[in-house]
Amino acid sequence: MTRLPTALSAQALSAQALCEALPHAGGVCQIEQVIACDAERIVCRTTAHRRPDNPLRRDGRLSVHAGMEMAGQAMALHMALSVALSGDGKAAFRQGMITRLNDVRWSTPRLDSIEEPLIISVHCEVIAGGMARYAFSVARQADGSDRAITDDSACKGDGRRQEATLIEGRASVWLAPEA
Repeated sequence: MTRLPTALSAQALSAQALCEALPHAGGVCQIEQVIACDAERIVCRTTAHRRPDNPLRRDGRLSVHAGMEMAGQAMALHMALSVALSGDGKAAFRQGMITRLNDVRWSTPRLDSIEEPLIISVHCEVIAGGMARYAFSVARQADGSDRAITDDSACKGDGRRQEATLIEGRASVWLAPEA
């Protein structure tokens, strides 16, 4: 796993640098760009759901449940960037593993049928000892902007409502002991 420099702007990371910051390799990496990152949240963008060679596809289709993997990668990236961007020299990146998913809801059966880029948002609700709890969502990108279609912006000018969030939920993450 690549150690990220402390003076690095999260938005300036290339897709390759993002993958190197994750415990994933090659096409399994689903995150292509960081839009925003702070101590509590990260917002990422991807078009990986449209890749015909995406290794998460089964029988040529990409289930909406792949969104949970995308969110998990965003959580891992958030933890890595939080340490790198803190710059305090004391914090160390701790690997983790999702141990529980709660309140998972989805509005579509597949992600590969979504034409727009996906916006993956994760919010760290709490880190306590060896556990972290994140809320996550994967949504369509709205109107070429850096934001997802939200409930407030989900109606187009013709009054038709679009589904905003494709999948959302909460994840408990076990964190490896500090070295």
